[in-house]
Amino acid sequence: QLRESNRLRVEQAIGELGFKGNILARGLKRKRSMAIALVTPDFDIFVTSITTVIEQILEHERYSLIICDYQKDKDVLKRKLSFLQDRYIDGVILFPSNLAGASREIIQKYVSKKIPVVLVDHLIAGIETDAVIIDNMNASFRAVEELIRHNHRKIAIIGGRPDSLVSQERLRGYYNAMQTYDLPVNEAWIVWGDFTQTGGYQTMKKLCASADRPTAVYVTNYAMTLGAVLALHKIQLRIPEDMSLIGFDPFESFELIDPTLTVVEQPIDLIAQNVVRLLLKRIRREYSDFASTIKLN
Repeated sequence: QLRESNRLRVEQAIGELGFKGNILARGLKRKRSMAIALVTPDFDIFVTSITTVIEQILEHERYSLIICDYQKDKDVLKRKLSFLQDRYIDGVILFPSNLAGASREIIQKYVSKKIPVVLVDHLIAGIETDAVIIDNMNASFRAVEELIRHNHRKIAIIGGRPDSLVSQERLRGYYNAMQTYDLPVNEAWIVWGDFTQTGGYQTMKKLCASADRPTAVYVTNYAMTLGAVLALHKIQLRIPEDMSLIGFDPFESFELIDPTLTVVEQPIDLIAQNVVRLLLKRIRREYSDFASTIKLN
């Protein structure tokens, strides 16, 4: 217990020195948190799978993981990042999506204060920090190429959102494959499903109802893939006899689908391992290779 006069002096010192969050009353020492914050727009299968592996690795390193969901809301993201900045966390793993640009100033403060930030799956323009991403363009090229090898010439793509960097890279891979094999692209075959099951369902029905119906569809995330499959079953088109399909990311319901789907599978373990490796290097003040962007196949 502090005397009232001492308590006031301690509070004054805290205010003058800028101490925030975890304060030890004795000596005003910073508490060793050994905590990493993981900040994500949602908990889809991709994020959940990576988070599980990250948590296992960090537990072995004796770090705790604080998980924050900003609910695909840029204002919530700002509040979460501001809150965490005052809590003496050791580092941040951020799934930025296309909303993090609005929090560029806050993220830059982290970087300036040498609080490590590792981005996952998405870069932020104007922020120099570490990142682990997927070669989305090459992944898409190979997926579309697989359909071409099965003699398809009329190939559609269900993208996520036009304003998403990941969506644009996957779309670019689609265009590159079609151009490489000198195949025409009908703009009506390029549709957007908002990364949701409902979006995949609605866009697949739209593609199947078009006058110039494609013979194959490349669907660029797992939720939209599930929606697209449900739509094909609804309108009684068979895979692959009536419509060939390649999806993105496996999901638990795959074993219920007959025939088994072909999908692009992201290297979850490698993503998690590289994220933690970069983060721990920065926490240990190893900055010789800063800022690193690791692009995985």
